[in-house]
Amino acid sequence: MIEASERPGPYDVDVDVVVAGSGAAGMSTAVIAASLGRKVLVLERASRFGGTTRKSAAGVWIPNNRFLQEKGIEDNKLDVLKYLARIGRPAMYDPDSPTLGLDQWEYDGLEAFYDHGARAHAALEELDALHLAQATNGLIDYLAHLPENKMPEGRGMYQAASMGGADGGQLLIDDFVNAARNLQVDLRTEHRVVDTIIDRGRVVGVVVETAAGERLEIHARVGVVLATGGFTHNAEMRLNFLDGPYIGGCAVPTNTGDSVAIASELGAQLSNMNQGWAGPIVVERLLKEPTEVFCSFYTLGDGLVSVNCGGKRVANEKAPYNELARVMAAYDPRTLRYENFPLITIWDQQVADRWAIDRLGNPVPVDPDNAYWVISGDTLEELVHAIDERLAELGSHVGHRRLEPDFAAQLKETLNRFAGFAADGVDADFHRGETRFERYVSSRFGDGDGKNPLLRALDTDGRLHATILAPGLLDTKGGPRTDLQGRVLNTRGERIEGLYAIGNAAASPSGQGYAGAGGTLGPIVTYGYLAGRYLGSDQVSVHP
Repeated sequence: MIEASERPGPYDVDVDVVVAGSGAAGMSTAVIAASLGRKVLVLERASRFGGTTRKSAAGVWIPNNRFLQEKGIEDNKLDVLKYLARIGRPAMYDPDSPTLGLDQWEYDGLEAFYDHGARAHAALEELDALHLAQATNGLIDYLAHLPENKMPEGRGMYQAASMGGADGGQLLIDDFVNAARNLQVDLRTEHRVVDTIIDRGRVVGVVVETAAGERLEIHARVGVVLATGGFTHNAEMRLNFLDGPYIGGCAVPTNTGDSVAIASELGAQLSNMNQGWAGPIVVERLLKEPTEVFCSFYTLGDGLVSVNCGGKRVANEKAPYNELARVMAAYDPRTLRYENFPLITIWDQQVADRWAIDRLGNPVPVDPDNAYWVISGDTLEELVHAIDERLAELGSHVGHRRLEPDFAAQLKETLNRFAGFAADGVDADFHRGETRFERYVSSRFGDGDGKNPLLRALDTDGRLHATILAPGLLDTKGGPRTDLQGRVLNTRGERIEGLYAIGNAAASPSGQGYAGAGGTLGPIVTYGYLAGRYLGSDQVSVHP
């Protein structure tokens, strides 16, 4: 940090609000603040606007949203908070506690999300910045089966023009950018915030480095907003903060923890640093396509299993991705290893022929000739040998794991047991195909037609295929703790004047929970709205 009194000459740029980051968090904050008369500058480190939001399907999960209200459907506040508390802090959840067992700051954050989510949507829609439609494709919350989820349908929305299509995130960002430009927001790419400028303890500006090597000092009379995403692509931070062997993820490569570094230097209190929006990810795709890769949100196909290096199934392969990745981070106190890292997903030729979809991180390729991440064999023995060779090649990226000596024998036993489940239509080990969410995915993308359409014995007489998965991240969800206006708090719980944090650049009150499709963007735009509204109000002081 730089003391304002020690810097010579005028600032290079003088504005009211500086926003670092142009995803949904930064843009929602910027648009609201600008609509209230503030002069706003948005600085994006990358060469394109949108951050990780741009890669998403633009789902936005908001309870008690206007579509529910228009239909006269009551989305009870306590029910919503119980659901979010139950999935966010399962070991702490107490339905009889005034805070449902949560720390007060987490409870307050979730309550603010409920209270202001619909208002945020309405305000952004009025500014032509956010156009949503209620999902009409039967969308079910990931954890619809929990008794605390009283309304598993209706809270999920999509960017209206795409309705969950591959271009949804880009369209959502385009709307934000257009609205920002209409409000005279200054938008700049390839500008990275690297430091802050301080005046008597208050943040009054930032230091920026451009791609061309230029260094700028920018005055922020009202506030500086950190909306730079999480630290998915910072290996040192992943190692020191996350609870598990997460190897990276599908956040944009610029998500390297800039907000944590900047806020920490100013004495910020950090929270929820061990959590992320998690999902299995194909290891080799992450290594070769770090910019375009997706976590495996859905692994399609009935004749498909995932096993660990011992040849054993360890989870329901169709479970929600956030929960499945956590199984991969489980630690074995006997072997002192993460026994489910990596996992090997195996499918037969029928799956290869029927469920190749080039979206959502599905590992079954549309173009098998160029699917470098797929391992194939004409026999089970040939496949096993090829998998072990690939693990050897990947080395440290899979924790230097190799197949156990009895892997082939154990895999045959696993496949025989799975075949019995398929014949009965019941997965006695992991209950695959029993939840509404799994059946929704099956009906939308297609699976088999047996007793249980998500179960079929693999055809081991034909060609077999596999890929190697590791626990990955959509992004991390820890960072500086804030109040409900987005103001960053220090280790004493006091505000760091002039500094704000939003989205995955801030500590999320969601704990480990992932409520449903859009469970990231719903809270993000809500908290961005609250921060922007405060930054535009007469409650905040202005630095001369």
